[in-house]
Amino acid sequence: MSLSSVINEAKQQNFDTKKVVRILVYPNITFQENLERDSFVQVIKNQIKELNAIRDDLWFYLILTKKLKLDYDNVTQYIIDLPTYPQTMRSHFDVPLMQKIIKHELDFDLVMSHLPEHTFDLVNVMHNVTHHIPTVFGYCHWFDLKEVVAWPKDSFVKNIMGLLEYERCYLNTQHQKDMVLKQASHTFNDDIIVKLNGILQVQHLGVNREDIADDINENPEKIIVFNHRPDTYKNFNGFLKVIDTLREQRQDFKVWIPLWETKDRTREDFVYTTKGDKQWYYNELKKCCVGFSPKQKYGGWSVATTDGMMNGVPYIMYDDTYYKELCPSADFFENDKIAINLLNLFLDDTKYRNEQAVSAKEWISKKLIYQDKMIEMSSYIDSLLAQTKTIGESDTFKKIVEWIREERVLSKSQIMKKLGWGRGIKWTPYRRALMNHPNIYDTFQEHPIYCWKD
Repeated sequence: MSLSSVINEAKQQNFDTKKVVRILVYPNITFQENLERDSFVQVIKNQIKELNAIRDDLWFYLILTKKLKLDYDNVTQYIIDLPTYPQTMRSHFDVPLMQKIIKHELDFDLVMSHLPEHTFDLVNVMHNVTHHIPTVFGYCHWFDLKEVVAWPKDSFVKNIMGLLEYERCYLNTQHQKDMVLKQASHTFNDDIIVKLNGILQVQHLGVNREDIADDINENPEKIIVFNHRPDTYKNFNGFLKVIDTLREQRQDFKVWIPLWETKDRTREDFVYTTKGDKQWYYNELKKCCVGFSPKQKYGGWSVATTDGMMNGVPYIMYDDTYYKELCPSADFFENDKIAINLLNLFLDDTKYRNEQAVSAKEWISKKLIYQDKMIEMSSYIDSLLAQTKTIGESDTFKKIVEWIREERVLSKSQIMKKLGWGRGIKWTPYRRALMNHPNIYDTFQEHPIYCWKD
């Protein structure tokens, strides 16, 4: 719909009017071949869904590499090309393209960036060539920690430089935060480390309340599940060593590895790799006796583990803080011998296994509900808006208010034309003042249209 059509619709009062909060979402897309499975896409879809359940005033401008079918209407999608190799993607910021997306006639109250490596560039463009000076917060899915990266040149320092533009950046675990601060201290001074410590905030990736199983399966099959990525940073080879040793002791169990693409002829008599849609996956988890959560180089959150826990699967976990944040009542192993002893215990003692399954499900039901995390984020959004610089009762502001009162409906572009403003004068403080005015509202659609309501 053209801007003139939007204005006419607004004049006819065909648009819902609110104190709209407009959020530009910058992506971190690393799995373009199946965008629906990309971790950023899964997170942002959940975030928008849960925030929409809490409030009805948010409009998202979502940058993607492919159009998504969404169940909500308060999203404008911008489709761009990004390199697929993660390190190249993190180095590639297209300034002319971003200028077209963050054009003058739009408003952005906040930026939610999921890619710190581009955030400095994004803020630079917004402040220098547009009217926008929004506050930045967001989420980081990955840090190029030296214990983890396998490529010749990492992006860690660039990531930190971007993080310094944030008011807050969520990450998965305290363990991960500690690793980031430790590595950053090798390059940055103490003042920067203190600032980073304040910016980085742990937000555990919880589960949807409706996805939690009603009851555990008290008669599971003797199946050990490894539903993590079968990769080096998940110590997959270490897991294979454990089950091979266990197989030498007993042959009455099977192992399910749903993400393993390789057909392993040497273990095909007891390892299987079937997969299906989400509900099928949840139903298959309920059949399993016990899950295995391996030592991780990255120290991040384990969605695979919470998937199992919410479906009544107890997990044995490597003894480190990132798993104790996830479920402190679980059984932990320090070495292969303890892991094998625990697997034997779970396979043989159904009563104990069921007690641990109930304990895990109860913990996740009380402590790891994603909706609760989004309630906290919603409150934080309000606090960011309250802290945003607001213009005072200047003559210019009074003039804008009077124009809106007289015209009843004015677009941002019309206001700018009346003022004769170029990009050097920042609009954000004026918008915040307008949204704080008791009689002025915005239209709940893509383009900001300011409306007077008596």
